[in-house]
Amino acid sequence: MKKIKHLMIWIGLLLSLVSCKDTMEAIGLGGDEIPAEGLVLNLQLTNFTKQQIGTRAGTSETFNSLWAVFYGDNNEYLDKADYSTLEQQPDGSYKVKITNVPAGTKNVHLVANASDMTESEAHDLQSLTAAEERDPQLDAPICWGEISIDKLLEANPSVTMLRQCAKISLEIDNSIQSNFTNAGLYVYNMATKAAIAPANYTELTTTADLAESTALRTNPLGGGTATTVAVNETSAGKAMVIIKANYKKSEEEDYREGYYKVALYKNDKKAQYALLRNHHYTIKVTKVNDYGFSTLDEAKKSQPENRLEVEVRDDNPEITRMIACKDYELGVSDYQEVNANTTEATVTIVTTLPKATSSNGKLYDVKINNSWITDWQQETENNIQETSSSSKGKKYTLKLKLEKNNQSENPRPGIIIVTSGDLSLDITIKQAGFDFRKDDSERRVTMQYNNSTVADNYFSWLDTDVQGITPTDMQGAVRNDGLHFCVGTANITYLIPYLDGDYKINKDSRIKVEKDNGKWKVSLTNTTANNDLWKSSFTIINKAGIKITYPVYHTGIFHKIDDTDYQLTENGDNTKVKGWFYYGVVKVQGKKADGTTTTYYMLDRNLGASNNGYYAPDVVALENNKKAIGGYFCISKKLNTSDANQDLSSALAPEGYTIPTDAVFEELVNAGNLEVVPQSTSLGETYNCVRIKTVDSELPYIYLPMGGFLEGESHKNPIHVNLWTKTLLSGTQGFSTTSHEYGFWYRYFDVYNKRIGLSNMRFVSGSNGMNNGRYKGMPIRLILSDK
Repeated sequence: MKKIKHLMIWIGLLLSLVSCKDTMEAIGLGGDEIPAEGLVLNLQLTNFTKQQIGTRAGTSETFNSLWAVFYGDNNEYLDKADYSTLEQQPDGSYKVKITNVPAGTKNVHLVANASDMTESEAHDLQSLTAAEERDPQLDAPICWGEISIDKLLEANPSVTMLRQCAKISLEIDNSIQSNFTNAGLYVYNMATKAAIAPANYTELTTTADLAESTALRTNPLGGGTATTVAVNETSAGKAMVIIKANYKKSEEEDYREGYYKVALYKNDKKAQYALLRNHHYTIKVTKVNDYGFSTLDEAKKSQPENRLEVEVRDDNPEITRMIACKDYELGVSDYQEVNANTTEATVTIVTTLPKATSSNGKLYDVKINNSWITDWQQETENNIQETSSSSKGKKYTLKLKLEKNNQSENPRPGIIIVTSGDLSLDITIKQAGFDFRKDDSERRVTMQYNNSTVADNYFSWLDTDVQGITPTDMQGAVRNDGLHFCVGTANITYLIPYLDGDYKINKDSRIKVEKDNGKWKVSLTNTTANNDLWKSSFTIINKAGIKITYPVYHTGIFHKIDDTDYQLTENGDNTKVKGWFYYGVVKVQGKKADGTTTTYYMLDRNLGASNNGYYAPDVVALENNKKAIGGYFCISKKLNTSDANQDLSSALAPEGYTIPTDAVFEELVNAGNLEVVPQSTSLGETYNCVRIKTVDSELPYIYLPMGGFLEGESHKNPIHVNLWTKTLLSGTQGFSTTSHEYGFWYRYFDVYNKRIGLSNMRFVSGSNGMNNGRYKGMPIRLILSDK
C-alpha cells in the first residue's frame, strides 16, 4: 500500500479533497485547484503566512473527518481542533477552513478519519498505550501526517499522510481459478489496536523497529468472504490467515468447501512478514494440492501451506541497505527470491539527491544486467519528510517484468543496478528453477507398496499427507524432494509417466529404472531388504533436452498410524497423533558389559513425532517444539494374569521395527553415547539436552525430548524424558513368572536433570493381577528388529 495522501499547505489553510484515479491505491495531491485567499492568524510568529491544504483522494478511500493537533517544543501537546465540517463542491471537492492555531505551535499533526480521537490520544499520537481499540477500515482508513511551522512558511510545502493500517489481499493464479473458487479470508491474531502515528513520528524502515504485539484479537476479520482485509500493524509471526474456498480436483468431481491455513512467509519461507502500516500484502495462491480441511478448527491446528502453495508479496518492500556521500543518500530493498512462474517483482528505492543528474531527468537510473528481466516501470513516487538524521527525499516503487523460468530446473540470479548521482547499489532477484518432479502435470508420480497404490500423486501426498518430512522438521536435512525406499523393506516401486523422446541416465547399480507399460518403473535392484543408509539419484532427459533429476533416499521409513486405541491424550481423541509419518533412520552404538559393541538402527524421533528436534517445556526457545514428543502409547492391554497378550510392539511398530529392551538403553549409556549435555539458547536460557551420538549417519545427534507420561488424562513428570521399554519386570527384579502381577510391570527409561536410569511402572491401575482400566501412556522410540 502506498502513501495514502499528500496534504499541500498553501496560503489560507483550506482543505480541498478532490477525487482522482490512482492505480496503486495512492490518494495523491494537487494544488492547482486551491484558491489563494486565506485568513490571517495570530500565532506569535513574525511573518507567519496563512497556508492552505490540498489533496486528491481515490474514489475508494475518503476523508470523513479531520483533526489538527498542535504541538509545541519537545512534542508538548497544546490543543486540537476538529475540522470535520467538509463542504462538498460541485466538482466533488471538499473545503474546510482552519483557524485559531495556538501560540507556541511548532508542529501541526493532521489526523483523518478518527472522529472519536480522545484527549489522551491527542496528547501522544504515537502512544500505543493511549490508543483506542478500533476496527481498521478500508474505505476510510485513519491517516496521519505532520508538518513543522518552519515548513509551512516555505512555498508550496507538502505533508505525506500515512495509513494507520496494513492491508491483506487474496489473489488466485489464473491457472487454478476454474478449480478453486469463492475464496475468501479469515485473519486471526492481529493486534487489537494501533497508535494513530508511527513510533517517533517517522515511517518504519524495517520490521525490527516494530514493537512486539502482545494483545491480539481472537475473533477473525474477513468472515471467509472478503478478499481484502484491513488489519492493525502487527509484529511478525503473530497473524494467522485461513483461506476458505471451494475446490475440485478435476472437472468430473464436485466442488468441496474447505479451509486452508497459510503463513505470511517471506520468499525464503523461513521468516514471516510483520504487518506494517501503509503496506499492502498480497497472498497469491499458485497451486492446490488437496481438498481443504472440513472445519476452521482443523485448519487452525494444521501446519501452514500443507494443502496449497502461496506467494506472499509486500508491494512496498523494506529498505534494507543504505549508502551515503557527503550530500545525499541512496537506499534499496533487499534480495528477493521468486518462483519459476513469477512474471513480476517489486523493488523499492529511496534517494535524497536534491536535483536530477541522469539523462532521463529522474533522480535515479536503473540498469538491467540479465535478459530475463525484460523491463521495469515506476509504480509510485512519494515524498519523504526531513528528519533529524536524514534529509528530505523521494521514495519509489518499481515493478520489474520477468520471463518465466519454466524450461530449466536451475535457479537463476538477476541483478539490477540503481544509480542516483554518484551512488550505486545493486538489487538481486533470484528466480527458482521449475520443479518438473512436482509441478509438471504430465509427470505425476505414483507410489506403490507390494504392487498396491499408496499415492497416485506421490509428491502431492508427500507435501500434504506426510508429517515430519520438511527441512524444518528434519534439522535442515532435505527429504521432501525425492523418491524414498524404506530401510528394512524392499517392496516399494514408483511409476513415472514415460513421454515421447524421454531417455534416462542412471549410474547407480542399486537403483533399477526401466520402461514398463508406458511408465518409467523405479525400484531397488536388490529385492532383499537391507539396512544400508545411502542417497543417490537418476535423471530423465525429455525431448527438449531438459534434465529432470530425481533424488533417491534409502535413509528412513514411512509409517501410517491408523489405530489410536492404544494412545492416551490430555485433551480428547482429536489430539491423538495419526496419519502418515516419515522417520529418519540412524545408527547408534552401545557397549555391552563384556566390552563388545553393538550397532542399532534407531528412528531419529519418537513414534508419532512430526519433527526430530528437542523439546523442553520450561525453555521459551523450545516450548513450541512439542510435536517432537509424538504420541503417548500404552505398552500393553493385558486384562488379567491369564491373558496371553504382552507388549504391543507388533501393533504399534512399523514392519521390521520393535520397542527396545532396557538393555539397549543401558548399552548406549555405557558407551557414553547417550548423554545429558548443558546447552543454552540465543535468549541466554540454559537447559539440559538429552541426546544420542550417532555413528556413520548424516545427523551427528538425535534427541530424546522431555514429555513425561500420562496416567489416564493426567500429565505426570513433564520435565522428565520417559520412554517405554518392552522389558517385563521379572525374576530378580521383582516378580516370578507365576506371580499374579507378572506381565503388569514394565521397565521404562527415565532422565531427570542429569540423572539417567531405568525404573518400573505398572502399565495400568490395579493390583493382584487385576486391570482397573486406568492406563499409563509414554512416548516410544523404536529400533530395527534384529530378527
